[in-house]
Amino acid sequence: MKTRFLSMFDGRVLRAGCQAAILALALVATGSAAGAPLPAWLSGGESASSGRAYAMELTALGSSTATDLSIQIRPRSGQANPTALTAVVIRTRPAHASKFGIRILRDISITEGVAAIDLRPLPHGTNVVVDVLFHAGTSKRIHILHESTPVRLRPDLVVALISAPGQTLTGRPVDVVAEITELNGDMGADATVTLRWGPSLVATQPVSVQAGGRSVVTFSGIALPDAVLVGLTVDLSEVTTPEFDATNNARSVTVDVTEHELVPSWQVLPSLGGYGAQFNQHVYASVTPKPDGSLPGLEEKVKALEPQLVRIFFHEVQERTAEQMASFVETVELAQQAGATINITYQTATNAKSQPEKYMGDFAAVLDDLVRTRQFTNVRWVTIQNEPNTTAVTQTQYNALYRALHAELVNRDLRDQIGLMGGDLVESSSVAGSNHRLWFQYMAQNMNDILDAYSVHIYWNYWDIPRMEYRLKSVRQIVTEELPPEARKPVYVTEFGVRGIQNITGLPVIAPGYWQDGTPLSRTNIAAFQQLQFNVLATQLGYAGTVKWDAYWGRYTAGYREVYNLIGPAEEGWPLFPSYHAFLLQLQTTQRGWQVLGVAPWADDDWKLSESGQANDQPEKEITAYSSPDGQLTLIGLDTHARDLNAASAEPPGSYSIGGLPPATAFTLVIWNATGDGTNSIAGSVTSSAAGVARFTVPQHAAFALTTVPVS
Repeated sequence: MKTRFLSMFDGRVLRAGCQAAILALALVATGSAAGAPLPAWLSGGESASSGRAYAMELTALGSSTATDLSIQIRPRSGQANPTALTAVVIRTRPAHASKFGIRILRDISITEGVAAIDLRPLPHGTNVVVDVLFHAGTSKRIHILHESTPVRLRPDLVVALISAPGQTLTGRPVDVVAEITELNGDMGADATVTLRWGPSLVATQPVSVQAGGRSVVTFSGIALPDAVLVGLTVDLSEVTTPEFDATNNARSVTVDVTEHELVPSWQVLPSLGGYGAQFNQHVYASVTPKPDGSLPGLEEKVKALEPQLVRIFFHEVQERTAEQMASFVETVELAQQAGATINITYQTATNAKSQPEKYMGDFAAVLDDLVRTRQFTNVRWVTIQNEPNTTAVTQTQYNALYRALHAELVNRDLRDQIGLMGGDLVESSSVAGSNHRLWFQYMAQNMNDILDAYSVHIYWNYWDIPRMEYRLKSVRQIVTEELPPEARKPVYVTEFGVRGIQNITGLPVIAPGYWQDGTPLSRTNIAAFQQLQFNVLATQLGYAGTVKWDAYWGRYTAGYREVYNLIGPAEEGWPLFPSYHAFLLQLQTTQRGWQVLGVAPWADDDWKLSESGQANDQPEKEITAYSSPDGQLTLIGLDTHARDLNAASAEPPGSYSIGGLPPATAFTLVIWNATGDGTNSIAGSVTSSAAGVARFTVPQHAAFALTTVPVS
């Protein structure tokens, strides 16, 4: 009997669409006693309702695992709410099927007018036809309702895209943008979008997405304070309608947060003038005592240093002797062979100031001999008078000397070969009107037409780093802010060095003095560290070049006792001091003529003086970057927390993270003073990530060069 009735649903009964017959069959097929009389309304008794007293609304929402059928019965005209459906017949037919499937249910409860029925997963668009039979309240009247609905898919919200910078700085917040899409196209939904950093909640926002639509959610100004690789996840929760598929509600992205970042578009200096040292012009003369045959050893070490910029004194009296003039020429030749750009500084104008044409004519003849006769073509700069604002040379006399030399060089067709560098100024001296600001102003107003660059001298005590910073920043301020734009020129530091304790009981008084334990300062790591720090800071501030006083031990006069050198005394075999190796790190990984690029972050205290005129930069990691025309790249840095150390730091190695680099590029990491011995070593290779980030560690007491330049 049951089989017979069910088979009829595919034939006459369903085609006829007779609700009463369908429900009668449902009652019999689902549990009426065999032979029991049919209800009176089906056998000709009370008529069935036409459905006007009640309305039925259907919703069929499909997901990947089920179809949820919702049957809502709405009473009209004060009718009682039904509490159950006596019988439900559900017929389903997918769009391309030839037959209905059927499901017959009895005694389905209703909650707040809604009956919820779970069906198997049905294809989108499947037609669902529902007939229900029920009575309400105490009435024996039976109501029959008929309705149909297509299967609509539940909303499927998905995090289609999450966008964030691949790399950022610790101090630079980022925007995280998420695109939320509804895939199924039938229903929209509201949800909560959550941004997480690992398990930690960062922020939430509401989102509303229309059917088949997209909405963009932006989390603005997200701070990522730690220099680590950060995994950010955007996920969806609290979706207002249960979703078709809840497994695609999250997407992640990584942001490489770094402490520093190379900024290729930030050009600090278009062309580096170079780093180097003063060459004592009397090293080949007898005034500098040395063992026979020792000079080739010195020359080898000087050339291995590969100085980019060398300053050499020419003394108008001392170089009149044949021996000292020959030593001067050999010194210029050594600088030429080392590949350096050469500055010849006319050391003192004591006599020349009274007869500028005569003395500058003689000097021009010397320069002509060097460049034309001897082919020392690296002679590119001339300066007149060492530290003029400490001497009796007046500004008017100073101007006259430069103009006389300028005219001589023009007459000899050497002016394009040799530039005029004016200044060599200290900050001030006991001479009236010696303040360097006044001298800069004078040169800008009276010598701007003939000068090609300015120069200064800077020294500091090893316990007074703010003095070094103050001098660098104050000169930068004068030249780049206070002078009129047309008078702003490249600035070189043509002498610099660090001083120590001058008077220690039992030790001779020598310059630059001693470390606190009595070690001559030039032999210490602290001197090397601070002088390398000086070069880094000077370059960050846009100085064109620097010259260390001085390269090797020697005597300018018989009584000269200064030992600021990179290379020690001849009697010790020309030993290499820690500063030599520190300079070698920089000189062999950069080249004259390279661009200097900015490295962020760069705050006001990095380049400005405080309102009270003081240096106010705090100890931190300092990095400067260099780029060659053919794409070579070098970054040099150190941590100035170690600026007061002479021995190895007890702190663990510091972590460096640098973004903005070319992606997937191999760099060599070279470290000065890795073990505290003041020498250089190769720490290995560092390859930047796909996001252009390099990470490595360096001992705090050391300095590094990260470079694409081949080094050994």
